[in-house]
Amino acid sequence: MEIEQRLGLYQVFLKLYEHHRGLLDEILQLEKTNYKTFASIATRCVTGVIQGQSAYIVSNLANGRTQTLLQSQGIWTIGRDRQLSIPIPDRRLSRHHAAIQYIQNQGFYLVDLGSTNGSFVNGEPLQGRRLLRDGDRVRLSNLTFSFFLCNDTQRLDETPPDILAKLATLTEEVPALQSVVRKSPMTEQIERKEETSHFLQEESNLRGSVLEVSIPQLSPAQQSDILDRFYSRHIQRVIEHN
Repeated sequence: MEIEQRLGLYQVFLKLYEHHRGLLDEILQLEKTNYKTFASIATRCVTGVIQGQSAYIVSNLANGRTQTLLQSQGIWTIGRDRQLSIPIPDRRLSRHHAAIQYIQNQGFYLVDLGSTNGSFVNGEPLQGRRLLRDGDRVRLSNLTFSFFLCNDTQRLDETPPDILAKLATLTEEVPALQSVVRKSPMTEQIERKEETSHFLQEESNLRGSVLEVSIPQLSPAQQSDILDRFYSRHIQRVIEHN
């Protein structure tokens, strides 16, 4: 039974590799998180910050760079259009896909701008607009990120002397750590490609051992649903592990 399941899974991955390679890449990226790291998901986030009468967001959706985004009208637009607040060159997003709007004394709302592939909050389709809460999971077509809300500022006590002493000792060791070689973006990209084909290389001797599995063409909505299920499953696994 186990070998039949493995063979069947191999055929499914083979079909995905041939016809939906981009989707397979994202699935494998989620699988790589396992229990030890949640980096590939946690790197996509938007934080709404409220300070007195002003509000802004901190986001790293655009080019993976964390930015503080100030907008006088309290409206941050998201989509493919490069003129938007958060432009993302993803063909599955609409040119004007969605917006995050801050309303005084209410909070941050997610608003769908009539997108083709839809907007979702915690797996539920968005109709009109919805007030975002701390920890909400947002999906715009296939783009998934977490929303965090920060409206509480605290002034902390000074650091105790014994901890300051430990920090001073550790600071002396920093030069030794600077010799660690970091991977370049090109190296990371190559490794991701190798990860995508690793499963096929490992099981290549099984090709032809079972009947071909027919996989229909997936619509953008179906691909989005698959990613959302993987995302939800990994969040649950990490919660249970912790």
